[in-house]
Amino acid sequence: MIYTGVTVRVQDHVISSVTECAAEFFRCAVAVPAEKLEWKPLDVGQSVISMCREAAMTPTWAVKVMTGWQQTHEDQSALDAEMATWATVAQCHAEFNQKITPWQELIRSFPEERFRETQWLPFNGGREHTYLEMMEFPRWNLTYHLGQIAYIQTLYGDREMH
Repeated sequence: MIYTGVTVRVQDHVISSVTECAAEFFRCAVAVPAEKLEWKPLDVGQSVISMCREAAMTPTWAVKVMTGWQQTHEDQSALDAEMATWATVAQCHAEFNQKITPWQELIRSFPEERFRETQWLPFNGGREHTYLEMMEFPRWNLTYHLGQIAYIQTLYGDREMH
C-alpha cells in the first residue's frame, strides 16, 4: 500500500487499523455506566459487557482460525468460561491488550504470497475466506460491535460522541 509516497506493508496497515479500532471500541464502551453494562435492548441481543468480552477474545479466535484450529464444543466452553470471569470493561480491555500480541506477531510475519489462499469458515453464511480477510477479522468484529454499543448508548439517552 502507498500512503502519500510512503510504502506500507499490508500487514502493518492491518495491525494499525485493528489498534485504532480497538481504541475507539474501548473508549466508547468505557463511557457506558456500570448499571447499563448488562442491559440488552428489548431483552435480546448482546449487552455491552458481553460485546467487550467477545472483543477481548477476538484476537485469540483470529489466531486460532488462521492457524488451522478446528473448534470443538469443549474449546468454546473453555473460552466462554474464561470470558465470564471478565466483569468490567477495564478487565476486557486488559485481556484484549494481552491477547492482541500473538495476533500482531502472526500478522507481522504472515507472508504476502499466502494472502489469497482460502479456508472455509462458517462466518458470512459459510464460505471460503482469504487469509487477507481473516487478518482483518478483529477489525471487522470491533467495528461491528462499536456500532452496537453506540446504538445502545442512544437508547438509554446518551447522545454524546465518545
